[in-house]
Amino acid sequence: MFDSTLLIIKIGGGSGLNLEGIITDLTELNVPTIIVHGANALRDEMASAMGVERRTITSLKGYTSVFSGPAMLDVMMAAYSGVRNKRIVELCQQHGINAVGLSGLDGRVVQGRRNPGIRTMQDGKKVLLRDFSGKPRSVNVSLLTSLLRQGYTPVLTAPIADENGVAINMENDDVVTVLARDLNARQIVSFIEAPGLLQNADDESSVIPHVDPQQLESIETAVDGRMRRKIKAIRTLFSEGHRPDVQVVLADGRVEHPLRDALAGAGTTFVTTGAHAPVSNSTDTRELQDKFELDVYGKRGIVLVSGIGAHVWDDTGKKYIDCIAGHGAVNVGHRHPGVAEAITEQTSTLGTCPGAFYNNAKARYLQALVTAAPANLTRAFLCNSGTEAIEAAMKFARLHTQRGGMVAMQGGFHGRTFGAMSATGNAKLATPFQPLLPGISHVRFNDVGQLEEAVTKETAAVLLELVQGEGGVHPVDATYIATARDICDANGTLLIIDEVQTGFGRTGTLFACERFDIRPDLLCLAKGIANGAFPMGAVVADDHITVPVGLHGSTFGGHPVACAVASATLDALTTTGLLPDVTRKGDELVERIRASKAPLIREIRHLGLMIGFELKTRVRPILTALAQRGVLALPAGTKVLRLLPPLTIDDEDLRHVADAVVDSCGIPTNVS
Repeated sequence: MFDSTLLIIKIGGGSGLNLEGIITDLTELNVPTIIVHGANALRDEMASAMGVERRTITSLKGYTSVFSGPAMLDVMMAAYSGVRNKRIVELCQQHGINAVGLSGLDGRVVQGRRNPGIRTMQDGKKVLLRDFSGKPRSVNVSLLTSLLRQGYTPVLTAPIADENGVAINMENDDVVTVLARDLNARQIVSFIEAPGLLQNADDESSVIPHVDPQQLESIETAVDGRMRRKIKAIRTLFSEGHRPDVQVVLADGRVEHPLRDALAGAGTTFVTTGAHAPVSNSTDTRELQDKFELDVYGKRGIVLVSGIGAHVWDDTGKKYIDCIAGHGAVNVGHRHPGVAEAITEQTSTLGTCPGAFYNNAKARYLQALVTAAPANLTRAFLCNSGTEAIEAAMKFARLHTQRGGMVAMQGGFHGRTFGAMSATGNAKLATPFQPLLPGISHVRFNDVGQLEEAVTKETAAVLLELVQGEGGVHPVDATYIATARDICDANGTLLIIDEVQTGFGRTGTLFACERFDIRPDLLCLAKGIANGAFPMGAVVADDHITVPVGLHGSTFGGHPVACAVASATLDALTTTGLLPDVTRKGDELVERIRASKAPLIREIRHLGLMIGFELKTRVRPILTALAQRGVLALPAGTKVLRLLPPLTIDDEDLRHVADAVVDSCGIPTNVS
């Protein structure tokens, strides 16, 4: 996502709009901007001159569009991405705006899916007409963000690319919706040949100045023609799964200063007060949960109802920056479009599939996961959580080595089931459940001497985290982990790396193993594997480790929906340019806080966006103070404050988090 100051300007395709005025007004602003434009009037002129029939189709639902047959698609490309696009770019350049003209097809800036057809009436019968039209689904965030950060103004138009890279026509209003969603736009201004949305279509003085998005459904049924499509796109933007907090202005593009007037309040503004209206039944939520839940967590008194990106909202409409992110699971942000789409698509085909059967979603993800994992890890077992992954790895290690001993780390945390809890080096968690699994000893983390003494020819595995998260955010020493690998090799012992929290980009590389150039025998994964949107875990194993059929299993392991979501998550992490920024973001946040010399912070430890602040006081009051400042954070023990924000968090939010931490830890920030 981009910085929340992003402005999107939609310029309609009519001939009466004041392009010069729009671009002139834009030069007065100092905000990153994307321009999306149409060219309907020019398209119709060129079609007439070329002898191409302009065929208008009205669907059974009442939406009107021009039929995009092969000949009309050629005309459209010439008009939209040819003449009109380059004229707007030319005008921008003349006014000192460094614009880049792109169709959605170029670099697959906008990707979509071709429509199955338009259902319409023809000669009194319902027919399905197939053309080259479609719906946008996602944008190339990496490319657009790169252009914006280098000071360019992208100028986008049709066509877009379908799944196979084929050009298809689409509604530019739909493209604006996807851009706003994927790039976290603050404001959209859409220029039309009218003063705004009119109460009476024949009376230009009957402008409706403000519209609550909850009214959009009834408005959509009341208008017709292209305005119906525009209202539908705006409604989609505000609907669940998109952007509830954006401001949209529908304004007159014919006036002398179209953009200046629109930003000053002219036209029709669509906006929700706050991100979400308060939830009326919030008291019922608390009462019901208190009454019926066997609460093993303890509550902070906040009812969370929705989220997008790095933000969540409570039942009163208050917005928070989420630095808990499902305990570090929501790595590509709440309500990520690719993740949401994967859930919808997979549940519409096959909801579950036992492990005794092959499944396409599972096969695709297994291939993607193993390809992304360290080179020696060639096969994977899929399960439902991190603790299940640890249990499986412990079983696989004992089975493979035919040994009973295991060595784990003091301060480590591996889960709450009996095997995983037995390996967890925290007496407070383990003692109430004694006796635990025998044969597991614990040594000091990063103490080579103790590890050498503990590992023998009877040790099945050494189990450790590369960053102890629950234990206070303590990274492993590079020399220690390299020596641990050597000790394991010398004794025929397996090295199990727990990357339940560090995996999938949290430390700045896809797996923390890459940072330390370490080769595990068994790699345990969970949390960020499916972006917190679906329970999932995995054990990725070295090729020499085998497990006979029937000795392990899971009813829901490798669930098709989980695999589809995990594929979408992995794709978002590896194809959008997200990971290279994680280390920079973590470093800049830490340096901003360190420079403040906040008196309650004793030490800062971090790797990427896994950040711990050891405090001189108990952490609970600091968590409360942060929540009051709109930041949700985690403890890691009694005196460590932990931040695990989505990796998509933008720089503006990180600055707010840094300032909130500094303020909560004793002094107001004065760091520039």
